[in-house]
This record gives sequence, C-alpha cells and structure tokens, in this order.
Amino acid sequence: MEISNLGINPINAYKKYNRASAAKKSDGAGRTAPNTDKVEFDRTRSLNAAQSAIAARVGSSASEERLAALAAKYADGNTPVPAESVASTMIA
Repeated sequence: MEISNLGINPINAYKKYNRASAAKKSDGAGRTAPNTDKVEFDRTRSLNAAQSAIAARVGSSASEERLAALAAKYADGNTPVPAESVASTMIA
C-alpha cells in the first residue's frame, strides 16, 4: 500500500484561504485593505424607556399641593438647613 502526500493538510488549507482572502481585499494596486470591524449601538430605545420610567415615578410622588407648599416654604429664602445633614453629606 502506498500513501502519497496529496497536499491536503491544515497548514496548506490556511495558506490557500489567506491567499484567497487577500485577493478579495486587494484594492487593485497590490495593497490590501485593513481588516477592521465596526459596531454601532443605538441606545435611543433604552434611554427613552428609562426616561419614561423615571418620569412616571417622579410624577406619581409629586402632587400639586405638595409642590405648592414647598414653593411657598422656600420662596422667602429663609430655609434652615440642619448642620447635621450638611456634615453627614460632606463626610459621606
């Protein structure tokens, strides 16, 4: 029984594939185009969904009466801020 080298092996297949691939990418002047990939993400839908969820949450907890009371309370500029709140915020 005689076994001869038919030229079919992984390295030859790889070389053959690279030659074919380079020929496809050639720009006609013998130069090959760079192999680059491009991915674009469109986050518009997820941002709109997040915006709607936040707006619904804020709108449900803010009543007209509460907003009017807060506006009247802070209108004169005399709004005491507890020192403990300021200190804990600064330290945190």
